[in-house]
Amino acid sequence: MTSTPSDFFPSHCTANQGGGPTFTVGFENDQEQWTEVFDLSVLLLEALAARGFKAVSEREGWLFLPDEGLWLWPQIASYHPTDDGSVRTCTTIEVAHASLLPAGTFEFQHSYGDDIAASLTRGFDLWAQVDLVVFKDALRAELGHCTSLQMQWEPKSGEAESRQRRVLFGPVAHQAERKATEEEEHPFCPCCLFTNTWDAYKPQIESDGVYGLRLYAARDAQGEVQADCRVNGEDWPAGAEALRAYVAQWPDRGFEFRKQYVVIQSPPET
Repeated sequence: MTSTPSDFFPSHCTANQGGGPTFTVGFENDQEQWTEVFDLSVLLLEALAARGFKAVSEREGWLFLPDEGLWLWPQIASYHPTDDGSVRTCTTIEVAHASLLPAGTFEFQHSYGDDIAASLTRGFDLWAQVDLVVFKDALRAELGHCTSLQMQWEPKSGEAESRQRRVLFGPVAHQAERKATEEEEHPFCPCCLFTNTWDAYKPQIESDGVYGLRLYAARDAQGEVQADCRVNGEDWPAGAEALRAYVAQWPDRGFEFRKQYVVIQSPPET
């Protein structure tokens, strides 16, 4: 069932700080100086259309996906030219939904490209592939893109129904420099980043809210471990610490990273 924009209009997450959906950059060369305006809402709209998502532009830079009832609001966080002439950008996309996420959530997109527009578009395209599909599945009982973990607890005294939660595992971005000489005891699968760091997310599992988790773990060629974990866009140190401990168990493949978006929720009604 499709929704209409008039049903609900979101407010902004206070923790999502940035420069808004449009920004201006000044350029110069030996002959001239000029400025260019970048509209992230337009770039996100184009990236979504390229992936088959129907979206419409609404007021204040918000986009609306009528088939899902999702609201999206992109904004710039930073951009940096590099020595080789390419550009690195950091943006956020805020997601809201009348019933699933009335208060909204957001996540960062770190990207690079030959120029600013190319970097922004690449970040939005990856977000559509890895993050947006998880929100799409979070709205329905039957999954089309994710695998899931279902949890159920027996009713407590005085309660008529059991309590249920589920975890949706989005597509995993995984890259390794080479094959390992010895394999992991349990081959890496879409649930591994979460199940190997399970205890760090007990507060989210045991509550009734909807939580979006960004899980990122990496080890460079010298063995240096990196990890990043955010819950609804904000740093979650317990998750990052658990991910670093998990990386220490990986067989040596040189540089390797694993990245995933996960949603914890109560199952929607069928």
